[in-house]
Amino acid sequence: MNNILAMKRIRQAMTALSFLLVLYTAGVMLAGSLHIVESGESSSFLQSIPHAPSSPWMVFWLSFILCSLLSWLILNTVQGSKSGILLCAGFKTLLACIIIWNVNLSCRPLLLLVFSDVLYTMRGFQARYMVGIGSILTGLYLLFSYEVITPMIPMVSTGVYFSVFEHSTSSLLAFGQSLLESATLVLFIAFMCEFLIDLHQEKENIAQELNMMNRVNEDLRHYAQMTEQIAESRERKRLAREIHDTLGHALTGIAAGIDATLVIMDKNPEMAKSQLHLVRQVVSEGIGDVRASLQKLRPGALEQRGLKGALEKMIREFESVTAMTIDLDYQADSLDVDKAKEDVCFRLVQESITNARRHGAATHAAVRFAVDGDWLVITVRDNGRGLPQKTITYGYGLTQMEENVSSLHGMLHFDGSDGFLTEARIPLTKGEYRE
Repeated sequence: MNNILAMKRIRQAMTALSFLLVLYTAGVMLAGSLHIVESGESSSFLQSIPHAPSSPWMVFWLSFILCSLLSWLILNTVQGSKSGILLCAGFKTLLACIIIWNVNLSCRPLLLLVFSDVLYTMRGFQARYMVGIGSILTGLYLLFSYEVITPMIPMVSTGVYFSVFEHSTSSLLAFGQSLLESATLVLFIAFMCEFLIDLHQEKENIAQELNMMNRVNEDLRHYAQMTEQIAESRERKRLAREIHDTLGHALTGIAAGIDATLVIMDKNPEMAKSQLHLVRQVVSEGIGDVRASLQKLRPGALEQRGLKGALEKMIREFESVTAMTIDLDYQADSLDVDKAKEDVCFRLVQESITNARRHGAATHAAVRFAVDGDWLVITVRDNGRGLPQKTITYGYGLTQMEENVSSLHGMLHFDGSDGFLTEARIPLTKGEYRE
């Protein structure tokens, strides 16, 4: 940014100096012509030059008007479309050539001004555009030389106009012109230095940005690998929970059903056979759920019947193979949650009643679903052996229940003071429950 500002200021200074140089040269030509006329040396002057000069007043005013227009274009040109900038650069070059020709090839630094302006306004263009225009301007600078043009086209050197004055005045005027030309050349060199520095810094910035992008890409690759590992770990956990929930629930029911069969086998073989059929049904259901878990699917009953229907089916089957009675109080018929929440709710109830039978030897459990404001409240209370709050140990089942509920930003509470109570509060979003 500092280099661009420096280039802008140098370009402005070059414009001012070039304007002064053109007016200075045209003014000397006008003053010299007037001096020749006043001294009565017009005839001898015309005989000493190879070509009749143009009207000095026309030269002066044409130079003033064209140089004013060129200066205004340079100072007011802004970066725009590529075609517009190229057209404007061509027009500025044409104006500079006309001005230089008008003052008898004496103000060639005007082409340096146009070249610096082209470099400034065409920043960001492809290099071939700047090289092309730069080559044209360089060719014009070499062509517009008095020594090159006069053998083909007779012209009057501006040095002739300086020589009509006294030696001291002529030397002073020539020094003034050389000073303006040298100052313009120095500013052009300063401009090129700033331009090259800016070009170098831009390359460094691009290199730094590329390095940063490479680092970001590398970080993204590492992040993608970590994300994949985390996803795999979560999927393993999910499958472990699914298998634990399905197998644990099924095996508990099977064990209870076999115990009941052993008791009645001798007394009532037909009833024992019926009990074994129920156990077989539970085994088949468990196998189906395990397969569904391995295929990353939801439980079969939940997939087919919805949350309430799946709970009712699971409770009936559990009651049929155990001595438990389970009441379901489902007050959330208008509940419409996503599959992830349905899975968590189903597994929570399944694990709770399984634990009630397996660990608490419960004979009755009450399951309740209700909506409290923006919360879905699930409670499972049994009449089994309770546990003091401080002695509740988190095994795999309770830990997975807590992780499942936490994944939904919910809260889970256990109370073993009177039987065992499991209470989960799961937040509902807008549209998941209709009153």
